[in-house]
Amino acid sequence: MTLESLEPTTPEREKAHGKLERDLICWFTTTYPDGRPHAVPTWFFRHDERLFVFSRPDAVKVAHVRRGSPVLVHLESGRFGNDVVVLSGTAEISSRSTTEVLREFRDAYETKYAEAIADYGMSLDEIAELFSTAIVFTPERLMAW
Repeated sequence: MTLESLEPTTPEREKAHGKLERDLICWFTTTYPDGRPHAVPTWFFRHDERLFVFSRPDAVKVAHVRRGSPVLVHLESGRFGNDVVVLSGTAEISSRSTTEVLREFRDAYETKYAEAIADYGMSLDEIAELFSTAIVFTPERLMAW
């Protein structure tokens, strides 16, 4: 499965497609070597059939992705848990920095996160420097209801 295959051809894919465009936060879940889950809320951006998550280089999720941990991405579930989109797949650390990756979709990213960036109190360039590691998530499976 690719994100392109999430184009709205079924109700589940339509839901996933819309939430990937609108939602600001996803829960990015990896595992420790002993199998314990590690879930953290993070900003994400859909581009070229993949999701991009920017992180501090020393974050636990970065170490897990480097080790080859499976990844689960869970979008916000709605007020009553009836707006669920969960993607499972693989992730890798980009050889490019966040600043370099953002060149592909900076304007769209800045538009999506304009309010959050203002609330963070830093410019996007400062955020990209702090969260300089780009994680690239490739979905393989979709669950939605």
